[in-house]
Amino acid sequence: MTPKTILLCLNEIASNDQAISAARQLANTFKAHVTGLYVIPAVQIYPTAGMDAPPQIYDGNRVFFEQSKSLVQDAFEKAMKADGISFGFDLVDGRSSQIAADVIEAARSSDMVIMVPAQSDGGSGVESELAERVVVQAGRPVLLMPAGKATALKLDEVAIAWDGGREAARAVFDALPFLRAAKKVSIFGVDEAKRGVEPEADIAAALSRHGVKAEIVHVTSDGMNTGETLFRACNDQGAGLLVMGAYGHSRLSEFVFGGATRHVLRNLKMPVLMSH
Repeated sequence: MTPKTILLCLNEIASNDQAISAARQLANTFKAHVTGLYVIPAVQIYPTAGMDAPPQIYDGNRVFFEQSKSLVQDAFEKAMKADGISFGFDLVDGRSSQIAADVIEAARSSDMVIMVPAQSDGGSGVESELAERVVVQAGRPVLLMPAGKATALKLDEVAIAWDGGREAARAVFDALPFLRAAKKVSIFGVDEAKRGVEPEADIAAALSRHGVKAEIVHVTSDGMNTGETLFRACNDQGAGLLVMGAYGHSRLSEFVFGGATRHVLRNLKMPVLMSH
């Protein structure tokens, strides 16, 4: 389904330029409406020991986002108006000191979400696991843009991480509008060739019936983490977007043993469209 309603999360303020740029590009490509979402989190309340001790309250994050709201809204609206894009700006007074619940609720009325994962140092005021929670709980595809330096969203060449699982299947069909628009689509099977199997053949055939001609690329990990292997393969193939399922294994096993999803979320090097 072609995305017609795009939710753009604007709380990762230092990286809003690349998120807004991606939203402009996709809105123009798919003639979509963009909703800019900005959540002002509630104060943080820390219980203290002892029945008579009052709780400790921290309002630093709330104050920061309150003070920044006009600049964020102005930058967003200026960018949308420049391209004549249909848009709306939703300013939400958060129910919690963490903004995930408000983002997830808004995402469920959208075709897709665009966001920049929070930095691990927590300096942005956004909870570090926000992107992870949105990907897993929203039920919508999430386009993740790298933080830091501006990263262009190049859709001419798209790569698919395929393991035959439910999450990978969801991601592939969520990404159909991107795949149809791409000039080149590669399907990566990590370490499949050495096992003498080719599970990518069936999904390649299914995509061909949607007008997507995809090339199967066997990728070897050479002992690297699967997530890093996928990034390397994308670089080798010149892919500008990686499509992948999130948490094909349980989140607990990925936390204990490591895994592609967690690595990608923590070390995002390129735009990734992720579904669960």
